[in-house]
Amino acid sequence: MHFPTNGAGRPFVRIDGRSGGFALSVPDGGDLEIVEMRDKLLDLNLAGAQQGWLRLSTEGADWVALETLDDWAGTPRPSADHAPGVCIDVMSIDWPEPKVRQLRGSSRAITGFIARIAEAAGAVPDGNAVRVRLTGARVVKIGKGTSAEIDFEIAPRDKWPAVATFDAHRGDDAPTDGASGTSKAFGDMPDSPLDGPAKAAADAWA
Repeated sequence: MHFPTNGAGRPFVRIDGRSGGFALSVPDGGDLEIVEMRDKLLDLNLAGAQQGWLRLSTEGADWVALETLDDWAGTPRPSADHAPGVCIDVMSIDWPEPKVRQLRGSSRAITGFIARIAEAAGAVPDGNAVRVRLTGARVVKIGKGTSAEIDFEIAPRDKWPAVATFDAHRGDDAPTDGASGTSKAFGDMPDSPLDGPAKAAADAWA
């Protein structure tokens, strides 16, 4: 039996929290497309980034955005299963259309990656996105477990693109895996890591 996907949503990019591998949603809602990102450019709309509480489960994903950036106390944690997360638009000229995709997740790999870029970039001029070159991915020890840490270099400020350039490549109406709230549309899924090609791609960064 075959059933079409239900509705459309934002095209997304996912970063696997164990390998650092990047994967893109595809229009027919099929298997994610693994992409090699070593030495590739990535633009991030830091000014438009949201922080929030994210819960992933077999029923889907629940995202509750903070009312004020960094004010975690101002928006109480909805449940013990919600973790601090981030939601941000990112763009790479090396991706197939749409070039702009949503990155949303709560893994240490994702939140640490965005936080380190924000710290390294400093104050971002109004209307600009931050451009980085991705240089590698490493598996690091975190407590009793592991996570992926993605290395990058900040591009010269005169190379940072205008956020307005995102609009030409956004493709918001492109179908993804549907509007059913499946958790893979929300970035990293700790209960379903990428393997195979994603692991190989991450190993190639080392």
